[in-house]
Amino acid sequence: MKTSLFVSFILSTMLLLGCQSRNDAEEQLSRIDGLLAHDEVDSAYHCLDEIPLSDMKSGEDSAYYYLVQTEINRRRRITSTSDSAILYSVNYYKNTSDKVKLARALYYQGVTTYNKYRMPQTIMLIKQAEKLADQTDDLLLQYKICDALSYYNGEAYETDLCKYYAQKALTIAKTLKSEERQSNALIHLIYCYLELGKKDSALICANECGTLLQSMHPSNLPYYYINLGRIYEKEEPLLAKVYLKKAIDTGNLAGAYYALANIYLREDSTEKANEMWEQALYRTRNTLMSTIRIDIFNTMRKQCMERKDYERANALADSAMAWQKRYYDTQQQERLNEIQAKYDKKVAEQELLNKVYGWGLVVVGIGGLLIIGLGYYSYRGMKTAKQLAETKVQLADYTRKAEQLEASGEQNTKELVRLNRKISELQQRQAGILANGKRLYDALQSGATTVRWGKADFTDFIEYYKLKDLAFVNDLETDYDRLSPKYMFFAIMEHEGRTDEEIMRIMGISESTMRSTRSRINSKRTGY
Repeated sequence: MKTSLFVSFILSTMLLLGCQSRNDAEEQLSRIDGLLAHDEVDSAYHCLDEIPLSDMKSGEDSAYYYLVQTEINRRRRITSTSDSAILYSVNYYKNTSDKVKLARALYYQGVTTYNKYRMPQTIMLIKQAEKLADQTDDLLLQYKICDALSYYNGEAYETDLCKYYAQKALTIAKTLKSEERQSNALIHLIYCYLELGKKDSALICANECGTLLQSMHPSNLPYYYINLGRIYEKEEPLLAKVYLKKAIDTGNLAGAYYALANIYLREDSTEKANEMWEQALYRTRNTLMSTIRIDIFNTMRKQCMERKDYERANALADSAMAWQKRYYDTQQQERLNEIQAKYDKKVAEQELLNKVYGWGLVVVGIGGLLIIGLGYYSYRGMKTAKQLAETKVQLADYTRKAEQLEASGEQNTKELVRLNRKISELQQRQAGILANGKRLYDALQSGATTVRWGKADFTDFIEYYKLKDLAFVNDLETDYDRLSPKYMFFAIMEHEGRTDEEIMRIMGISESTMRSTRSRINSKRTGY
C-alpha cells in the first residue's frame, strides 16, 4: 500500500508540473495514462482538464487525447451516446502499428455503442479489441476486455460465453494481484453458475468473493448481494431476504425486487409480491432490460391465472408479447444499422474514386467491382460445400486405390502408407464436421440459438442432419435452385415442426424477416 501511494504521489507531482509548464502533448498524455494505470482516475481527470484541446497540434495528439478522455469519462461513470471522439481515435490508430492503443480505442468504442443499445456491434467491436490485445503483453487491457465480454454476454443471456470470459478475467486478475478485479470476475461467475443451475459452484465462488469484500468496488456490492439472495432463495428464504434487501439498499436494482417477489409469492404474500414486481417493472423500462421485463410479465400472468383473474392475465400476456416484439424488432434494427454503416463506407469510397479517376473510369471500376463482388460472394457461398464434396470424392478415390494395391499383392509399401495416411486425414476432417454439426444440433434441442453461428456452422449442421433425414436434404438440394445454408436451415426448422415463434427465437429474426425468408425460399423452387 505504501509503495502504491508513493508511486501515485510521484506520478501526480510529475503530471502537475507537466500540466503547468505545457510540455509536449504526448508526454503529458502519457503521464495521465500512467495515473489511469494506477487507478488514480480523479487525478487523471483534473490534469486532463488543465490541457486545452487546442494544445493538440497533430492527429496523433488528438487521437491520444480523445482516447484518454473517453477512458476517464468511462471510469468516472459518465455515460455518453456520442462516439465521435473515440471514433476519431479508432480511425487514426487503424493506420498505425500501435496495437495497444487501437485495442483500447475499439474497446471504448464498443462501450459507447452499448450505451446506444446496439449489443451485436458492441460485442463485435470488443472482440476485435480482444484479438489485438492478445497479441500484446498488456494484462490490464486484456482483463478489461474479458470483463466487458463477460458482462455483455451475460446481458445477452449467452451464459457459457459469460462464464468463459469471467474465468479468463479471474485468471488475469490473480496475475495482476488485484483483489477488486478478482471480486468483479467472481460476481460474474456466481451469476453464471446460478443460471446454469450449479448452486454448489456458485456458493464456492460466493465464499471466495466474500473474503475480498473490503476490496470490492461499491458499485458491485448490490450484485454480490443479489447473487447471495438467489443462492439462499429456496433453502433459507429468511437469509435470502436479508441479502436482497441489502442489494436494494446499496443499488436499488430490478433483479433484487424480482427475486424478493418470487420469495413473497412462495410465502403467499401476494400483496408484497405485487409491490416488488411493480418496483422491478419500473426499473426495466429500456430495451436492454426487455428479457427481464418479459419474465416478470409472464410470472405475474401465471399468478393471475392461478387466482382466476383472467382479465389481468390477458393484459399481462399482451404486455409480454409487445415487449417480445419490441426486443426482436430492436435486434433486427441493430443488424440493419450495421448493414447501412457498411454501405455508407462503400459509398464514401466510391465518391473518392469519382474525384480521382473521373466518370469514365468510375463506370469501368463499378463494373469490375460488381463482377469481383459477385464472384467473391458466389465463391464464399460455394466454398464450404465444394470442400465437403471434394473430401468425399477424394476419400472414395484414395480408398479405391488402397484396395487395389492390397488386392494386387504389390509390395508398394510407401504408396500404401501414403494412401492410408490421406484416408485417415480425410476421415478426421469429415468426423470433425459431423461432430460440430451434432454439437450444434444438440444445442438447439436444449434451447440455444444461431445468433453467433457462422456460415460454416450452418453447413456442418446440414451435413449432420443428412444422417437424420437424408431424403429431405436431398429434396432441398435437387428441388430448389441453390439454397444457401441459412435458407436450408430455415427449411429444416419448418420440416421439424418448429413454430414461427420458435424459428424467430432460434434465428434471432423478426416476423417480417421470417416472411421474407419463406418467400425467397419458395421463389427458388424449380419451376416456380
